[in-house]
Parts: sequence; structure tokens; C-alpha cells
Amino acid sequence: MATEGGGKEMNEIKTQFTTREGLYKLLPHSEYSRPNRVPFNSQGSNPVRVSFVNLNDQSGNGDRLCFNVGRELYFYIYKGVRKVMLLLPPLAWGPHFENPWATGC
Repeated sequence: MATEGGGKEMNEIKTQFTTREGLYKLLPHSEYSRPNRVPFNSQGSNPVRVSFVNLNDQSGNGDRLCFNVGRELYFYIYKGVRKVMLLLPPLAWGPHFENPWATGC
């Protein structure tokens, strides 16, 4: 692997970094999901940017879905699209119903 001059690996996931917009840092789930958070900017809505990132890790869970809302960055592990089965109760066939699948009638 390529390394920086300081001896750190380049593919290390950063927990905080600074850009021209400000400081981004990794917050625990309890911190960013608080319902009483004060918005950093109450002057209208900010655009939401969505990115799909693949980290190419060997576990197969390298896909991330990232949302950039103003100065906040949220990312979630993406596990793909799953088909949902509808679990309906079986139909109660009675004398007032005609069973279209009945044979020998």
C-alpha cells in the first residue's frame, strides 16, 4: 500500500476533516439523532446532495449512500434493493365464494 510521509495508510477512514465550508466530524448515533438539535442555518432550506460510494472492501459491504445537507454529512451502508413479500392471510373459501383453483367441480 502507498503511504504518506507520516506513515499513515492513505485508505484510512477519517473521523474528521476540514473543508472551506467548515469542519466535518464523525458523531455518535445518539448525538446526530437528537430531536432537539438546533439547525445551523435557519434561513431557508439547503440543497441535499446524494453520492453513491464504493470502498472496495473485501467483506462485500463497501457500498455507501452519502447525503450532504448543508454542512452535515450522513452516510449509510447500502445493502442493495430487496424484494418484499406481501404476507396476506389465506382466503376463507365458503359457499358464497367461488374458488377459481378448485378442480373436479
